Amino acid sequence: MSGFIITRYTTDSKQHLRQPVRIAHVSDLHERDCDDIMTAIKQEHPDLIVITGDTFERYDNRPQYEFERRPVKRLIINVIHYSNFLLTKLLPKKTKADEENVLRFLREAVTVAPVYMSLGNHEQKLLHRDYRFLRETGVTLLDNADTAVTVRDLHFTLGGMSCWDYEEWLPTFLQKDGYKILLCHKPNQYTELFRDSGVDLTLSGHTHGGQMLIGKKGRGFFVPGQGLFGKYAHGSFFDGRLIVSAGCANTVACPRFFNPRELVMIEVT
Repeated sequence: MSGFIITRYTTDSKQHLRQPVRIAHVSDLHERDCDDIMTAIKQEHPDLIVITGDTFERYDNRPQYEFERRPVKRLIINVIHYSNFLLTKLLPKKTKADEENVLRFLREAVTVAPVYMSLGNHEQKLLHRDYRFLRETGVTLLDNADTAVTVRDLHFTLGGMSCWDYEEWLPTFLQKDGYKILLCHKPNQYTELFRDSGVDLTLSGHTHGGQMLIGKKGRGFFVPGQGLFGKYAHGSFFDGRLIVSAGCANTVACPRFFNPRELVMIEVT
């Protein structure tokens, strides 16, 4: 695993707070060894830890070409998929997915601060033992669900949106009063659904920072869901209402070039 950076943001809650509320934003653990990031979280002393999806590896790993009718693109998808599969077998063990990595991470996280977690596209097949572990460990799973949270003087509604069937839950969340924070794994869903919705802060991941950063402005080369040089690879957008993490792990054989793993720290003032 390469090193990581801590990126800091500040956002205004429009509420009177005697002290800022510190939120650690973690995304895309992908069952990799992220003990170094956990060490940093402990040193940051956050009031709240939020995890925006792709924590576990629970998905169909076959190439998603069944709906692609163009033969050339089907071929490209398969070549990329199986090449990556073979190359990852050659990577050191520490860089590979291992369920114990994320179980250890979550056990330690709840000793630091309350932990709230939403799901990503790699988690459409969570196991019964995963749900049981989260309950017993004290991690609050928000999958098309929201809850009222009070941290210090900040009163807000925290919601977590599914990557799939969110149509029934979402309108209810959007109609709620007060300061709203949404955990939404895919940032492109923000531009489609929330840009003018009144959600105060949306936290996302999924992009892995675009895998490699190119140019003086550090544009992500390939951004999942957005294509080549997608705009929302990492950073703060829409006057700070959308914050996208570059993620905590690398999941493919191709290394992250000029694109370190990232822990996001947010101060709500």
